[in-house]
Order: sequence, then structure tokens, then C-alpha cells
Amino acid sequence: MKNFKRITAAVLSIMIIFMVWGTDVFAAQAQIQQQETGFSDDYLDSVRKLIKQKYSGSITDAALNKPTVEGMFEALDIYSVFYKQSEFNSFMDSLGGEIEGVGIVVEKIGDYVTVVKVFEGLPAQKAGIQKGDKISEVNGISAAKKEIDEVISNIKGTAGTKVKLGILKESIKDEVEVARARVDVPSVSYEIRGNIGYILIDMFSANTYSGVKEALNEFDSKSIANIVLDLRNNPGGLLDQAVSVGRLFVPKGLITKLDFKDEAMEDEEYYSSLKSIKYKLAVLVNENSASASEILTGAIKDTGAGVIIGNKTFGKAKVQSFIPILSPEAYERLNKDSENKTVNASMFEDAYESDLLGWAKMTMGMYYTPNGECIDLKGIEPDINVSEGSKEAGGIKVNEIRQLYIAVKPSLGTACSDVYNAECILKLLNYDVDEPDNILDKKTTEALTRFQKDNKVYGYGVLDFCTQRLLNDKLEALSESEDTVYLKAVDVLE
Repeated sequence: MKNFKRITAAVLSIMIIFMVWGTDVFAAQAQIQQQETGFSDDYLDSVRKLIKQKYSGSITDAALNKPTVEGMFEALDIYSVFYKQSEFNSFMDSLGGEIEGVGIVVEKIGDYVTVVKVFEGLPAQKAGIQKGDKISEVNGISAAKKEIDEVISNIKGTAGTKVKLGILKESIKDEVEVARARVDVPSVSYEIRGNIGYILIDMFSANTYSGVKEALNEFDSKSIANIVLDLRNNPGGLLDQAVSVGRLFVPKGLITKLDFKDEAMEDEEYYSSLKSIKYKLAVLVNENSASASEILTGAIKDTGAGVIIGNKTFGKAKVQSFIPILSPEAYERLNKDSENKTVNASMFEDAYESDLLGWAKMTMGMYYTPNGECIDLKGIEPDINVSEGSKEAGGIKVNEIRQLYIAVKPSLGTACSDVYNAECILKLLNYDVDEPDNILDKKTTEALTRFQKDNKVYGYGVLDFCTQRLLNDKLEALSESEDTVYLKAVDVLE
């Protein structure tokens, strides 16, 4: 069994899950639930004490009068939640930039979950799995007509274990055994656009700093000093990664300060030691840029390290940290001779993972920008405000369109994300399609036929691989010509 260690890194992420919790519980119902859960009054009181000590927010005794641990944390703000061990592992995997699987991206197309991307050098590619393959079975159990989440859950598993996949290749069935592995999922993408180095950060996971550093090394080798850092729709992530990226751009001084509610916890300050600004920087933000991305944005704006362009950010300055919660049995054993009992497993050197009931992600403080501003519920105003979206194309935002996978060939009636992205591109190119959705309807096939003929390929309304490549080429051009926020950044930098 693995020895348990305290988690000290703050987790900054926006959770777009809004729930309404009741505060009144009938005494009889509470008594029944308490009997079912096995939580003693002493144990539940210890959970309440922990919340009152560390939770940075308003909460009443009545709201904490819950017969379950889950209920108490659900009564806090929308960013606080209780995770079982498996849920915690999945959450940390998403922030860690790694998952345990076979190295594929899938999508539900028709009756089958279909492979739309295969990562190079990973088990799936080595086993011969290709884009467009349909997953017909997982460990001998049919995957046809199953929900995508169920199929994915069955494919994923502990690194080193194996999974047998039934594969349909052009209606020919094959079976392969694939070893699972830890798959690194990049959070950063970059490219050179003329004399501009463009960096997109999807979220701040454990590999974000290394991804940005790789991009800057590439730009340095080409003597490119004009940088566009795109944080639009970035919901946040790991504090240490946002700070590390900040140290690449922000001049010597404060990046952010964390102020915790619990007086036993020391407030934290994070600094940059950068002696001089190396790049001419423009940062792109919108209303979905939140949390850790706002820490970076605020530091760049306050220190004058770059120009902020776009729309006002989300406005989340709340800081969440994880606390391991003891099971009732471990609570009784570890607190046996203690006068100050606690459910916080990190207070015990001899606590093991098997002693945990789960993990509480709880709002424990606030962060401040270098100028001492708390942007919670206010957001950060850009230096230059620019509206996103094409009015002529119904507000479609070119920066939110994704490249087509070139994995399947959708025809009339096919439903998949490639159809949605194709319709968005066609609409921006002034072809007559309805509001983009995932279904390739008759109107879209007619638009595709016209697009194909205009580009001197066979026009028959099927979203074949040649047409997808043409649309991807058009999207690349549109990303530079129709993205109003990016275009303003280019003007500023040049």
C-alpha cells in the first residue's frame, strides 16, 4: 500500500456545473440516512469543523446539517465537491495531462464508437489500429449501439494491463490485443504565422509549461519575437503551471498572491525573476478565460508585459485545494488517543490510501493580481476590446472551429463533429447551410457539392477525405483572415 502524502498545490479550475441544494432535512429521514451511511455524529461533526476552519465562503450551520459527507461539501459553492477515490484519480489525470488508455481519440458515429485520431508511437498504433476503424467489441462484449462513455470506460484501464478490441475495417472484422499505457495529452499547440509565433493553451495541465517552452525554443530558433498567446476558452487548471508560464513573460516581481481563510495556512506569494522582457506579447482572452488563465492574464496586464486583447474574462479568483478525508473506520483508529480529532488524513503520517473515504475539493482562499486586485465576479478588462464572431455567418467564431479528423467519410444523414466543423467553415465561406449541427442534411450536401465544384474536384456532396483536406486548408486561411481578435493582435504587434 502506498503511503499517503499531503497535497499542497492549489488547484484552480472553473467547474461549469450548477446545482441547487436544499437546506431542510426531516429529522426522521436524516436518521435513516445516517444509519445507512454508517457516519457517527462525532465523525460528521469533525467534517463540519474542518469545513468551518478551511472553507473560504459563507456557510450556515443549517446548510451543514447533512447526514452525509457528500451532502456537506455539495452545500458549499459550485467549485467545492467530494470525490470518491476513482473520481479523484480521473480528475487528477485530466489535470496531469495524462490518461491511462491505448492512445486513441474516439467519437460515436452511427451505431459504433469510431477512432478519429491515433497518437503516434503508442499501443493502438503499434497494434495496427487506424483512423476510421470502428470498435465492435471490448473484451468480447459487443460495443455496437453502446454509449460512448461506456465504451471508453471499458477501454481505459491501468497502464500495463491489456484489452482485447474487436475492430471493423471497411466491414472486415479483426481482433487485436492492446496494452494500455500512460498517454500524454498535450495542452499546448503552436505554429509560426509569418513573423508571429502563435501559442494556444487549452488548459493548464502538468505539461503546459514544457509545451510553451518548446514553442518558444522553436520561435527563438527562427528569430521570432512577436508572440500571440491565446487563452480564449481556457478554464484554468494548475496554479504552478500558470505561474511557470508567467515567469517566461512577466518581468521580475510578483505574479500572484494567495490568501487562505485558515489562519494555520500561510499565505503564498509567487514571483518572477525575469530580468528583462524578451518578447513583444499579445494575450487573447474572452468571457470563458477563467481562474488560472486569469492569474496569468492579470500578471501580464499589471506588469505591462503584454497587451490584453478580446473580451472581459470570466472572473474567478477562488482557490481550491484537495483535502483527503478519512473513512469512519480509519477516523476512529487514528484518532483513538487524540483530544483534537480530525477527518483530515494529511495530518497523519501513518495514513494510507486505503484509509480514505475520498477527497474534498474545497474553496480555501482567493488570489490577487500583482496590483492587489481581486477579480472575483468582476473579471479582467482587456486593454483593447474586440468582439468575436462573424455577423454575416451568424456569430460563428473561427477560433472555436476544429480541424476535420479525416477519419470517416460522412454522407447524407451521418452525424459527427466533422459535419459540424465542415458546416461552420462552409458558412464562413458564404455557402448556404443552416445553423451548424452534427447532422449532414440535404442542404449541406448541396453546399458541399458546390464547394467541391468550385475547387475543381468531383462534386457529389459526400464529405470525403479530399474535401476534408480542402476544408482544413480553408480553415487555416480563415484563422488568419477572419479571427477579429487575432487580427487586432497582429496589428498591435506589427
